[in-house]
Amino acid sequence: MYNKGLFHSWVPKPVMLLLIVLIAALYCGISGIYTTNITYITGSTGAMTEYYLWANYAYAIGLGTVMPLIVRIKARFRTKELLVTSLTMCGVLFIIQGTSHQPFIIIACSYLIGVFKMIGMMEVVLPLMMLLSTGGNRGIFYSIYYSALLVITQLSGYYVAKISHLYNWQISYMYIAMICFTGAMICIIFQHNQRFMRKVPFIYIDWISVLLFNTTFMILAYILAFGKQQAWFESETIGYAAVSFFILLFVFVVRQQLIRRPFLPLNAFKKNNVRHGTIMLLCLGMYLATATIQNIFAVGILGYNPETNASLNLLLIPGLVSAAIVCYNWFKNEIPLRMLVFSGFSAFLMYSIMMYLSMSTTFSYSMWYLPMFFKGYGMGVIFVATWYYTLDKLDLASMLGLIGFAILWRTFIAVGIFSATYSWVQYQFQIQSLNNLAVYLDDAMLLRAGSGISLPLVQLNGVLSATKLIYGYINIAGIGVLLYTLFHHYGRIRTLKTRVYINKLGTLMMSKKDKESIEKQLPDHI
Repeated sequence: MYNKGLFHSWVPKPVMLLLIVLIAALYCGISGIYTTNITYITGSTGAMTEYYLWANYAYAIGLGTVMPLIVRIKARFRTKELLVTSLTMCGVLFIIQGTSHQPFIIIACSYLIGVFKMIGMMEVVLPLMMLLSTGGNRGIFYSIYYSALLVITQLSGYYVAKISHLYNWQISYMYIAMICFTGAMICIIFQHNQRFMRKVPFIYIDWISVLLFNTTFMILAYILAFGKQQAWFESETIGYAAVSFFILLFVFVVRQQLIRRPFLPLNAFKKNNVRHGTIMLLCLGMYLATATIQNIFAVGILGYNPETNASLNLLLIPGLVSAAIVCYNWFKNEIPLRMLVFSGFSAFLMYSIMMYLSMSTTFSYSMWYLPMFFKGYGMGVIFVATWYYTLDKLDLASMLGLIGFAILWRTFIAVGIFSATYSWVQYQFQIQSLNNLAVYLDDAMLLRAGSGISLPLVQLNGVLSATKLIYGYINIAGIGVLLYTLFHHYGRIRTLKTRVYINKLGTLMMSKKDKESIEKQLPDHI
């Protein structure tokens, strides 16, 4: 007998809803590596920061790997088996991370946490989608789900940093493991042990493509994480890794086109909304990667400790809540996407302009409120709107495969490319700024008593100047992004060429072929 629900029949429906929300919130707070915690991990293990940046990218790769396989996994195992195993394995992996000082073990655990998290999370996301998608409107579900996901992510990152500051980073990981085990116990008690559908073995899965997918993007993650540290292509290791990446990517793409059931359906990229949605997610990565230079300013210039720096993420929450309200009403009233996307990128531009004008050592904590509100609003709106637009009008197989790639593109590739670029450019601008300041210094001035020249202050001014330059270039690029989002058609057809004629009775006629062509091109909601 099959049961499409999650819990025993004796569980009251309000309790079922509460349990689904609690388990979903638990999964939203799980991460392979907490970026707010990296400073403490680096100080404790003695390994370079780049290893843990690589671990963060590996976590995103683990998330993306599961999505194309989720239907096969769901058909093979019971829902209870998936949730209990997922939460238990996440807890075990957090314990391994918290007791290890080897960066490669932490990287492997981070990847596996991404895999098990996505396997279990889809079991609670699908029921929530059915409950929240009023009248089949996915936009309403995205407005609530993604906003909640982003809010919980900020809260979990802050509390992990706070616990690490008060005790140590291992304790924070033990707390997360205990929460995972508690969630697994709840699933054991309240979930039924029946199947969702008929048991189907693991067939028609191209495991070679899965291996190629993981190997290719793990190499790319290594390049983006260690590029600056190894002087990019001046390093033989980075050069060999880049060649390997392009060869494996070529093999992967060719294989997807040749096999009957591809792991990643490349035909989806023939759709106009998928291509433009990918571009918009790249633009989103440009702004999300500003966290790199924001951290340089907050920690390097203002002297914030990791806990205070992590608390800045809490200032995003009012903007995220505002974005959720706006997106919910926008999709509920079925308003075209153009101005919603435009408002999101406009908020991001306001954030970068305010940061550009605020590069000063006198920047107080209260001055973060407004720019972080704009950043939170932009993040919430663009996450929801671009995800909805990119996945619109796709069949289930194409959508699941594309979701895996889109997670990778949004969370890892786009952010990784711009983060690596910002780090390298900031360093180059800092050297250039110090060279410019050195023009006014000489030995006589430096050695003269009472000259009042402080070399640390000179370096501080160099960092400020470099950071301000980067924000300036982001502002210029942001204007281009606004123009692009304003003039993109979002699936609306401006003109249609048709053949019409008038019959003997004077009636305007159109061929059946032209009618079908118009119906295919017009969106569902204009």
